[in-house]
Amino acid sequence: MEDIIIDSSKKVVCKSCNLYQTYVPDTLHPELTPERVVRINVHVIQDAKGKQNFSEDEGRLWVKQMVDNANGRLSKNQKMNLPAGNTTAVLPVPYRYQITGEPGSTGDDGIYFHRDDTLFSMNKKGKYNVYIPYQYEKYGIQKGHVINIFLIEHDPDSLKSHTYRATNDGIGTGPWAKIVGSYYLWKHPSGVNAQGDSIRFDFWNAAALLNHELGHCLGLSHTWNNNDGCDDTPLNPGCWNFGNPPCDHVSNNVMDYNAYQNSFTPCQLGKECYNFSKDGTQRNMLVQDWCHYDSSRTITIKANDSVEWKKSIDLFGDLILLRGSTLIMHCPVSMPPGSKIILQGKSKLILDDCQLTSRCPDSRWSGIIFPKRKKNQPIIILKNGSTIEKAEHYSTQ
Repeated sequence: MEDIIIDSSKKVVCKSCNLYQTYVPDTLHPELTPERVVRINVHVIQDAKGKQNFSEDEGRLWVKQMVDNANGRLSKNQKMNLPAGNTTAVLPVPYRYQITGEPGSTGDDGIYFHRDDTLFSMNKKGKYNVYIPYQYEKYGIQKGHVINIFLIEHDPDSLKSHTYRATNDGIGTGPWAKIVGSYYLWKHPSGVNAQGDSIRFDFWNAAALLNHELGHCLGLSHTWNNNDGCDDTPLNPGCWNFGNPPCDHVSNNVMDYNAYQNSFTPCQLGKECYNFSKDGTQRNMLVQDWCHYDSSRTITIKANDSVEWKKSIDLFGDLILLRGSTLIMHCPVSMPPGSKIILQGKSKLILDDCQLTSRCPDSRWSGIIFPKRKKNQPIIILKNGSTIEKAEHYSTQ
């Protein structure tokens, strides 16, 4: 098109597209870090008699309470305890979980119950340990689109041993996670408090572990004992609670083992947001709300402003460049079906190593609209192999 300038100078790749530091949520521009919805389902595996785990009535309620509590924790990100005296920013966590049944399946609430004498429990040292994927392989539903979470128990023979410690264990890896021991700990109070009430493990305890294991599913590593790639997650002794030195200061990071697990750092959130942006396991688990046009979520670049996007972005509405403004796009930018880009006079849209497209299956977006005039014509520049794809048209008005 004569309205587009192709810059054929030497290609320079924008490295920021693949740097998770670029994806740290920007509180000044929250529209560029939308809240994501992570699809999950939960499987309660009982023994062959329907015992050794939650019944359907109590289990369905307990699971919903656990997920609600986990989401509540995500909505209240806390300041990091470590290092002492730190100034690490406290940013909002830009995702929540949604229990998701199979589309079109009447009565499917995404919570399932199975009876299986082999897979209802795990043996820490045996073939059926916590790491094996057998539960996912046999009972997984909506694989590749929903994170499957399995509530299983400790091996009954292990529980008979006076030296065996039944703890709340877990694992999270890619498309599935396991939470171990919740039912046993819920049924067996660990003591009595000062008021005479039983101290009982409950859904809020499991919720903290759920956030930890799903953190692994979303691409995060343990922080206390290795280099997870983040400067704001310091190595530490891995103490569970306060006590004698070296436990004068205890971590509260979600990806550490500790009694608090209520803090994500900016770098950790950047990692997760980066994984949400690129094609792969984590993005596949999201509700595809970027494929639903919402005019109320239109983004406007102010008159005479100059803005640069250095990361992959999903738009949910239209994009408007007011008179004299400039927007430089790097990395993939996705437009929802039916959306459009509107360029006012003297505005400039520069695509630099950018793929402007719709990342929605079998869909197209409306295209770019700009006034046809002799003077103060908007400018579109494509640099470094940039492309405009799946647009219905470039129209004038």
